[in-house]
Amino acid sequence: MHTTVPRGAGSRAEPVDRWGIRRAVRLAFPGPSSLAQDQAHTARLDVYLTDLLQPHGLALNPGALAPRGQSYGEMAEALIELAVPAGEGVDLLVMAYAIPDITPGRATTTYLSHVCPGRPMAFAVSDEGTAAGFTGLRLIREYARSGDYRRALLVVVEQAWLAYDPGVPAAMPSGHSGVALLFGDGGEDGVDELVGEAGVPVSVSVSGLAGGSSASEPVAMLGPVRVRAGAREGSPGAEIEELGEARTVILGAVLKAEADALAGHADVVLASPGRPYTGVWWELVAALEAEPGERRIVLADSDPDLGFLCTAAIDVRGRRSGAGPETTDPLLCFTDYLQAAKSRVSPEIWDFIDGGADSERTVTANRDAFTRVDLRPRALVDTEVCDTRTAILGSTVGTPLAIAPTAYHRLVHPDGEVATAQGAGAADALYVVSIFASRTLEDIAHSASGPLWLQLYWLRQREALVGLIDRAATAGYRALVLTVDIPRMGRRLRDMRNGFAVGPDCAAVNLDAALMASAHLRGAGTSALAVHTAQAIDPSVTWADLAWLRERSELPIVLKGILTAEDARLAVSHGADAIIVSNHGGRQLDGAVPSLVALPEVVGAVAGACPVMFDGGVRSGGDAFAALALGAAAVFLGRPVLWGLAVGGAAGVAGLLDLATGELAHTMALTGRPSLEVIDRSAVRFGFDARTEL
Repeated sequence: MHTTVPRGAGSRAEPVDRWGIRRAVRLAFPGPSSLAQDQAHTARLDVYLTDLLQPHGLALNPGALAPRGQSYGEMAEALIELAVPAGEGVDLLVMAYAIPDITPGRATTTYLSHVCPGRPMAFAVSDEGTAAGFTGLRLIREYARSGDYRRALLVVVEQAWLAYDPGVPAAMPSGHSGVALLFGDGGEDGVDELVGEAGVPVSVSVSGLAGGSSASEPVAMLGPVRVRAGAREGSPGAEIEELGEARTVILGAVLKAEADALAGHADVVLASPGRPYTGVWWELVAALEAEPGERRIVLADSDPDLGFLCTAAIDVRGRRSGAGPETTDPLLCFTDYLQAAKSRVSPEIWDFIDGGADSERTVTANRDAFTRVDLRPRALVDTEVCDTRTAILGSTVGTPLAIAPTAYHRLVHPDGEVATAQGAGAADALYVVSIFASRTLEDIAHSASGPLWLQLYWLRQREALVGLIDRAATAGYRALVLTVDIPRMGRRLRDMRNGFAVGPDCAAVNLDAALMASAHLRGAGTSALAVHTAQAIDPSVTWADLAWLRERSELPIVLKGILTAEDARLAVSHGADAIIVSNHGGRQLDGAVPSLVALPEVVGAVAGACPVMFDGGVRSGGDAFAALALGAAAVFLGRPVLWGLAVGGAAGVAGLLDLATGELAHTMALTGRPSLEVIDRSAVRFGFDARTEL
């Protein structure tokens, strides 16, 4: 390994003041055992590995094949693409390979240095087991001291062992992993965020985490790094203590015996033994995200076979909220939340949250519909008190604004739906939990102080539906919301272009893993969620099937996705307890009627037989006022709640709901409608056509 320190190194006793971690990314790659049925990838890799091994007189053991993305080069390339901001480069690339049976050559490192913009100086550190990452960290630290390097990237890649000897049974690892840390000096082109937790398509999944206090300061500073080989001079615990007082200590699995001794002095995280070489780095990314505030994190790992003991100190800078940098500017409107959230999640996750079907015409139309509403204020009305309290299917809440069902909240915040429930309770709002929630129904219910409903899709496996319904009733959920507008998933082009799949650190935990498996497998030019929808959701369900659902539960049944008078009347005749007018936020049928335009038609058809609620394009309390005036009994928020969650967890959700409720009360005061009961069609002029105008 080349370890020459550049000219000028050593002129400073410590790295430059602003040099530190700017971005962190962690990737999980499915192993061959989880993708053994992927015959196309298997055939492709068979040819690749055969060509690789034959010149050395080696043979591939049958069954040891892995899909694309298993090679160390491909894993490292994926990390580079995600860790280095688009269009930007690095001066130094250090590849730390913890690969026991393959030594990466100069060709691989040179190739990857070309993938990384700027064609940096590149080094490979290998055959050092757990020490590889720490050695790479030391190398970067020395180069930082020279003052001549603006940005460096450390990539730590672990590839599980595969048996090449035909006489030895093949190892079938469940997965591989890698971590990238982007370092910089905080110049004008420095970045200060870590990538938000996300699912990245194909054989790669991202789960990176984020935060920095300003564009000029790093997320964390790099403290002392030690790599010792041979006989230990003292216990690992003593060496860890030499690095100073730490709030968090992350230990490699082999140091399990040290955990109890250190537990009284710090929070101890023991890396998973399933990631023997990248475990401490994987946990470092999680630790940077999980807890706000300035603190020291110490990493320690050991490789008894090679005689290494490695330690490093990371000093976290500033405070953060949720999964991203702490907000310094006031959040005065939904757009402020949108912009703050967008900076906290990866582009793939943002596309999943923000995108719609096909050309996204209906997404735009949902918003445009509100611009056609004119308010008709009344004067000299006592509005000293504007009361937003209401009852929704028997549950009294402080606001008619409710949380619509959206999936996989842990994609934007580690606490996921638990934080959402806490935020809803703080705002005294109703929360509809998605069937694809990433926290258990029971954990969500335990954290909630307000009413919960459970949203369902009609699964082909009806026994899975029955299980969810029973669990929801036992946990205290108060209604079932059946989404009826998804016989198949809309063509969400952003997800298809990204090859979107849900990452390994986020899952629909209330359903069997086998049922959800395809949601985690990326395919080029397709969405894993669309593939999963086609496999799991029953497109043959009809109105007659509602009787089956009614027989299985005494909970009220709400139908979400009604847009026409015809379907509204059918819903009433089949015993629906409530209706939600919704076009799925423009994520299903592109060109569908905007929800706000459909609302008066549905309200008229129902004629008071059951409550009619509304979902689609609401971006302020004023928008909610318009929907209430057109007949909605409650107004649901989807994407904006995820913005609040990404910005500040439970506090962010509560803050956004409180903002919207405050805007609603403000609009009520200025229009002379001090209670929800007096908000009616006389409060608005709806200017789409003569039939909807007063």
